[in-house]
Amino acid sequence: MAVSLGRLEVETADHVVLRYDLAGVGTRASAALIDAIVSILMVIALAATAGTVLSKVPQEVAIALAGVTAFAILVCWVAYFVLLEWLWNGQTVGKRHSGLRVIGPDGEPARFTAVLIRNLLRVVDFLPGLYALGMVSIFISPRSQRLGDLAAGTYVVRAPKPQLDWFSLRTARPSVLTSGGRAAGAAADLRSVRISGESQRLVREFAARERTLSDVDRKRIAAVLAGPMRAAAPDIEAVDDLDFLRRVAASLRAAGNAPLPAGVRLDDPASAARTLSAPAQQLVRTFSLREATLEPAVRMRIAASIGATVRGELPALAISDDVELLRAVAKGLDPA
Repeated sequence: MAVSLGRLEVETADHVVLRYDLAGVGTRASAALIDAIVSILMVIALAATAGTVLSKVPQEVAIALAGVTAFAILVCWVAYFVLLEWLWNGQTVGKRHSGLRVIGPDGEPARFTAVLIRNLLRVVDFLPGLYALGMVSIFISPRSQRLGDLAAGTYVVRAPKPQLDWFSLRTARPSVLTSGGRAAGAAADLRSVRISGESQRLVREFAARERTLSDVDRKRIAAVLAGPMRAAAPDIEAVDDLDFLRRVAASLRAAGNAPLPAGVRLDDPASAARTLSAPAQQLVRTFSLREATLEPAVRMRIAASIGATVRGELPALAISDDVELLRAVAKGLDPA
């Protein structure tokens, strides 16, 4: 784990680096203000309800239950933070509104014990008032942690809501994207594309923004994108790079599970490697680069973890040893 320029970097057991932007005092203060308003309204509602109930019982019973009622309301106030952060992906109402969440040292949402500890110490962070001690701790801590975070080993990071480009997900009629009225050829094209996730993202973004580009820029970008993808879609016939990308985009909209390109054998690791998803390819390449630096026990454990991912995408592979499997797949990804 490392911190650089306000960014938290966590390396998983598979040697994949997860990067998070640490939340600053301003964003955390706005989230805390929203949570304070919501929790205070909840406490007021509970107190009003309890007062109404106690007013209808004998005075002696009401006095005896007053302390228990006050303690129950306090528990509900703490439970607001604990239960939401534990069950709601490390977020409360305020954190969800401000785009923040609480994570553990492994990058996963904080577990119950950690969430409980950080919220029980919320009272200490509040001293002497308005979270003064907590804000000082956030300023002087290299990982922007208040005292509750330091005790629980948690971090508050930014978790902005993903922005969906709905236009790129629209389904267009294949005939619109074809030339010369070759409907039969277009139908064949729609069943012949199998490219990596990163390539799919690039094609969709190009299709969504194509109309905003000038003719020169459109042709230049199309040439850059189409070149590496033609090998993965050899069956698509197009008059130029722009027409090729339009046909690929139409295929991605029409069919998510296209057949394999010609010449690919799923029982051959070197041949099937090109059909792996982009994340799986990255895992295999990272293992191949660092394998020599790993201890035998660590190498086998990491290989088993990555091998499970590879076997899930390529179930036809018959190599039982995970290390040998990853070596064979890596050769297919980087044959040179």
